Amino acid sequence: MATTGIADAAPAIQTLVSALMTQTLIQESVSLQVPGVWDRSGEVGPGMDTLDMILQDELAIQTVDETGAAMTAQSIVLNSQGLVLDQHKSVPFAITERASLQSKVDMLRKSLENGVRSLAADIDDFVFAEGVANTGTTETVAGADGLADIRGAKKQFEDDNVPRMGRSIIASPEWVNNKLLASNNIIRANEYGSDRPIRTGFVAEVYGFSIYESSSSSLPDDGFLALGMEAVAFARQRAMEFQEQLQVLNQKRDYTLTHLYGAQTTAATNPRIYVYNPA
Repeated sequence: MATTGIADAAPAIQTLVSALMTQTLIQESVSLQVPGVWDRSGEVGPGMDTLDMILQDELAIQTVDETGAAMTAQSIVLNSQGLVLDQHKSVPFAITERASLQSKVDMLRKSLENGVRSLAADIDDFVFAEGVANTGTTETVAGADGLADIRGAKKQFEDDNVPRMGRSIIASPEWVNNKLLASNNIIRANEYGSDRPIRTGFVAEVYGFSIYESSSSSLPDDGFLALGMEAVAFARQRAMEFQEQLQVLNQKRDYTLTHLYGAQTTAATNPRIYVYNPA
């Protein structure tokens, strides 16, 4: 019977680690779940450091003149700001052989999960900061309750002709707790198209917005960031990668999780981005 050595098991270990990182990243990163963030990772090729951004201007309708008069083609132009892939982040850590042998828990697995959570939080902070910095509208007047705040975002998006598909709100815990869930109107879920708030105490969708909660430091403390479809573009050049190295003389193993990505709004001042930040 053949004996399986450590080298033979390495590919299987890498597969398990990759699955663990992917699962944890999906679960922990809010920005990669919201429909307002456009993942363009599939467009990144070898040697690329920037992706072109197309201005998301509204296209005008023209009437066809069947007598033969020509219509005027509308020029589609590139955004002056490209999506730069410059966020090269890493989480290094080390585990001694003694600690690994004597620990009653899987130290590597737990450390990996914690590392991925840190990288997920970093992605959220960067993506949301891009949105806040390039918002088309910032509202500072507090509404009567959370529903009034959402109605303000909805009206602004309608005024700006923002597509009705893919609208999302990423809110701070303070706003969710103090404004949204504190409103007695929230429990009247049948008026908003779903009975989920009655069952779970959390509103999944209100007035056409999918609502997410995030503790990201880039969000207003008592407010939220609202995104229309494809308001912010994200791309990774280097998928999250796990590496390890054995230090024989020190009897420990060094590990690192590394990620290279970038994010950019689809216009310099984007009407598809709305920030509610009460004074």
